[in-house]
Amino acid sequence: MRVGFVGPSQSGKSTLFAAVAESGGSHVDLSRPDQPHLAVVKVPDERLAWLGELYQPKKVTPAELELLDLPGFDLSDDAGRTRAKTHWPAMRQCDGLALVVRAFPDDAVAAYRNRIDPKGDVEELLSEFLFADLEQVTTRVEKLEVSVKKPTPKRDEQLRELELMKRLLDALENEKPICDVIANEMEDKLVRSFGFLTQKPALVVVNCSEDDISDADAESLANLPTLKLSAKIEEEIAELPPEDRGEFLRDLGLSVAAGDRLVRACYERMKLISFLTVGEDECRAWTIPAGTDAVTAASKIHSDIARGFIRAETVAYDHFHAAGDMKAAKAAGHVRLEGKTYTVQDGDIINFRFNV
Repeated sequence: MRVGFVGPSQSGKSTLFAAVAESGGSHVDLSRPDQPHLAVVKVPDERLAWLGELYQPKKVTPAELELLDLPGFDLSDDAGRTRAKTHWPAMRQCDGLALVVRAFPDDAVAAYRNRIDPKGDVEELLSEFLFADLEQVTTRVEKLEVSVKKPTPKRDEQLRELELMKRLLDALENEKPICDVIANEMEDKLVRSFGFLTQKPALVVVNCSEDDISDADAESLANLPTLKLSAKIEEEIAELPPEDRGEFLRDLGLSVAAGDRLVRACYERMKLISFLTVGEDECRAWTIPAGTDAVTAASKIHSDIARGFIRAETVAYDHFHAAGDMKAAKAAGHVRLEGKTYTVQDGDIINFRFNV
C-alpha cells in the first residue's frame, strides 16, 4: 500500500518524508527535488515488539508501507498548475494521501504565496483535486455518451457506468468529493481504476515550529484527520542512534516520535489492520484491509494455506498479552477455532490449520 506525500513548495514536506523514511529503516536520496522519491518504511507496532521479546525468534517482520514524496506544488500560476498535473498519474496510483502544509515561521525560507496559512493551503490542494477529478469525469462522460449509442455487448454495462459518472459529475460541480458519493462496494469497484484523487483517504500533516509540538491531537482541517509535528525535530530524531531517541523525546515532553504516529495514522486511515503470526522462526505482522475474512487472510501467507484451509486458531493480542503465553491463553479459554468466514480483527494472533 502506498501513501503519497503532497504539499505546496517550502512546506517542509520532503524534509519530513526523508526523516520518516530514515526512522522507518529506509534511506532516500533527495538530490533531485523535481522527481518523486519512494521509500518503504516499517509500521510501528508495540505488539510485535513484545511478541519478539517473548519468542526470541530468528526474525521479526513488521508490516510495511510505501511512501511516495511528490515534488512540491506551486499552484499560484498556470505554469505551476501545468507542472503539478504531470504528477497526477503518480498520485492516482497511491492508496492514500498525506497533505503536508506549513505552520512554521522562518525568514530564511520563503513562504508559499508569501503567507503561513495551513487551512488555506489544504483548501487549495483539495480544490485542485476536485478540478482534476472533474476534468477526468467530464472526459469519461463524453466518451460514454458516444459509446452507448452503439449496440455493443457492453452497452448495458456502459449505461450503468454512465449513470454513476453523471452522479459523480454533479457532485464535483457542486464541490463535493467523490468519496462522499460512492454508495457501495460495487460502485467503488467500478471507479477504482480511475484513481480519483477526491476518493482517496487523506489526512493533513501540519508542519509546525519546534516550540509548538506536543502529543495532543491537532485541530482538524477540512474535516480531515490532522496531525501536528515538526519536520525539523523528526529530522533530528532520525539522525540519532535508535537507543538515544527515547531520551531525546522525553526531553521534548513527547511519548513517541511524531513520524511513527504519522506512519501509523496513514496505515489506519487507509483502513488497514494487522494480524500476527508467532513462532521460534519468525514473529510477523501481516497487512490486510479491515473486514477481511479468515481464508483471504490465509492467502496473504500462502495460496496453499487458503486452498487447504481447515480452521484459524485465533487469540486476541490483548488476551494473549494478559495471559503471558499461548499455553496460559488456551487454559483461560481465549484461543478459538474460527472458520473461513470469520472476520479477522486487528491484532489477532492466528495459526492457520490447513491440509493440501
